[in-house]
Amino acid sequence: MGNATTVRSGAWYGDEELTLNFPTGWEVEVLAPKDAPVLSDAQIEKAFAEPIGTPRISELAKGKKSTAIVVDDLSRPTPAYKIIPFLLRELASAGVPKSEIRFVVGPGSHRPLTDQEIATKIGTDVAAEYEATNHDFLSGDLRAFGSLDNGMPIYINRIVADADFKICVGGIYPHSSVGFTGGAKLIVPGVSGFATIFYFHTYSSSRGPAIIEGEEGDEPDRRACAELAAKILGLDAIVNVTLNTHREISGVFVGDFVKAHRAGARFALETYSTPISETSEKATDLIVANCYPLDSDAIQLDKALAAFSYFQNAYTLALYPASDGSCYHGLYDRLDYPRYRQQRAEQIPIEPPVPQIGPRNQLHVWSEHFGADEFHKEYPAARLFRNLEQVIQLFAEKLPEHARVGVLPAAGIQILAEQHRD
Repeated sequence: MGNATTVRSGAWYGDEELTLNFPTGWEVEVLAPKDAPVLSDAQIEKAFAEPIGTPRISELAKGKKSTAIVVDDLSRPTPAYKIIPFLLRELASAGVPKSEIRFVVGPGSHRPLTDQEIATKIGTDVAAEYEATNHDFLSGDLRAFGSLDNGMPIYINRIVADADFKICVGGIYPHSSVGFTGGAKLIVPGVSGFATIFYFHTYSSSRGPAIIEGEEGDEPDRRACAELAAKILGLDAIVNVTLNTHREISGVFVGDFVKAHRAGARFALETYSTPISETSEKATDLIVANCYPLDSDAIQLDKALAAFSYFQNAYTLALYPASDGSCYHGLYDRLDYPRYRQQRAEQIPIEPPVPQIGPRNQLHVWSEHFGADEFHKEYPAARLFRNLEQVIQLFAEKLPEHARVGVLPAAGIQILAEQHRD
């Protein structure tokens, strides 16, 4: 060993550097996205001063007696705490009473956040001064807004529905069923009831990852369903961000929940784009996909797996710490979070089998916290490893002395694209 490459790992859980010690003779290629620099406070302020498709929030919210701010959960790497102070200044300028500003975490059917985690997401000072709650998709504390023409019933969190002014704060990342996260997705499924989420996931068609505009058709896809529901609800605005490979804010998009989202998605498509050469496609022996910054819970691994299809002859290794260990997705688990935790507590933990490298077409995953039983339930054909040095050594024994390895440093958000060939 002696050929070290560092990547970032553990979003929300240290965001620390992880060192990959490859054999000296290996040729290591870091396949990084185009990326973008971190925004300054002045640049963030400029985004609020020049919203997309709406008046400034300080104007838009004038005369409003209450505000609901929906934020994404910790499964998303969005550093909302860096954006919220700018938003609160806008609302104060509009004259919205501080006591009538409420935060709602919109996890869809993911697990609720603890009080400490809410403070981590929105900021300790903000959490101490404002009411902040988790949406519960199994709760009956909802407002009904009829149904879309395709039959999707619309049930929305009561706090959000009853607020005079409604705004969503989230991140824009590639997503396999809506193209990109953000926009109206924090309403559906973010703060929707079970019936809405069930219909959304079961009957609405997917858009595909990194697709900005859906195809015209008789039935709206999931992105269109979310936007139609948000329009009926009366979502006033969004504040969406893009990130760079260090989980820093690289773009802020404020304004209309469709127009601002599309602008952000176009910027994300550009900055997350990762050109892959023909040589890399064909000659790489091992692809290491570091799933950061979407690597905190145990249900985001799929977002990085599409990258492997670009490499024709490579072994695959995903680095996915799953730091909080939770694999809960209430819609699919068909039970609430307390009962899920009770079931988990009653299960006898199992350990992964003796580590060994499988064939090239098999997924290999290093994860410190992904429970072995749930891992093998979700990925029955994959192999789980606990010791990173050990798995690299096992690959060293399998691969040529001068193997070619490609490292995707932020595979959770990278969008791979073949380089143009004449």
